[in-house]
Amino acid sequence: MFDRSRIIAVCVLILSFLALSGVAYGWRPFVAQTDTTLSVCINSSGGLRAVPSGETCKSQEELVVLSTGTGAMGPTGPTGDTGPTGPQGPAGSQGPTGPMGPTGPQGATGAEGPQGATGAEGPQGATGAQGPQGATGAQGDTGPAGPKGDTGAQGPTGANGAAGPAGATGAAGTTGQTGVTVHSTSTVTVSNVNPTLVPGLGTTVTTANSVLFVSTSGGIVNNGSAAGNYVQVEVRVLVDGAVAEYRVYDVEISAATNAFKTNWSFATSVDVGPGSHTVTVDAFRLGASPTTVTAVLAGSETSNLRGTLTVLVLNK
Repeated sequence: MFDRSRIIAVCVLILSFLALSGVAYGWRPFVAQTDTTLSVCINSSGGLRAVPSGETCKSQEELVVLSTGTGAMGPTGPTGDTGPTGPQGPAGSQGPTGPMGPTGPQGATGAEGPQGATGAEGPQGATGAQGPQGATGAQGDTGPAGPKGDTGAQGPTGANGAAGPAGATGAAGTTGQTGVTVHSTSTVTVSNVNPTLVPGLGTTVTTANSVLFVSTSGGIVNNGSAAGNYVQVEVRVLVDGAVAEYRVYDVEISAATNAFKTNWSFATSVDVGPGSHTVTVDAFRLGASPTTVTAVLAGSETSNLRGTLTVLVLNK
């Protein structure tokens, strides 16, 4: 029958008006000071009228009861923002002068100042009086000798002196000392441990009570055919068939340089008594890899592998 939202809006308007104007005009006599509600009759055209509490509205009106009492206190609102800082207050008046503080400790001594400039030289003093005569000094040292005088004249020849005794007999001279050198005449092949004389490297010397100095040299060739083929050879010097000295030589065919030969060379000395003594050179194979590899020593007079034997006889 009625627009309820409109009715509520009108009631709110009435209450607002009453709240604002109640002090100035007061309520109409049908509203007691102790009433906590207000009754309003509203018709369909929007007209409204207040009625005393307990009175009914007309048939074409609708009764609306509004609360007029004070409501409960709402919650405390949030704290507002801090206001801006006020302006700086005026400076206070000058306070009285405080008492004098105690005397501070003695300060450290300052650094020494720089050296002052040298003053001007004073005037020459007057000459003093003559002093007394000093005592006589001691005798001085003897002076150096004078130069040597000239040589005197040659004196007469003296008489001949007596003959002195005969001197001792001197040591024996080196008569009988000698030396000899021989060369190989051909090659020699060594393939086992049986010694073989090097052709041409042998000589006989006659000595007193002497020392033989013996030296020998020559070439050694590895007869192998491939890199890595290896042979070991021993060369000996013999005096009267006895071994006086020896050397062992290893010869391997090099893969890098294709080297396949070397040289023997050594010397020795041997004490011997008077008589004839034969000196020879021999050689043999100590080992090989493979075992079929042999070695060739020395050569003919014109070969660059030619062997040499030298014997010196030194008398004691």
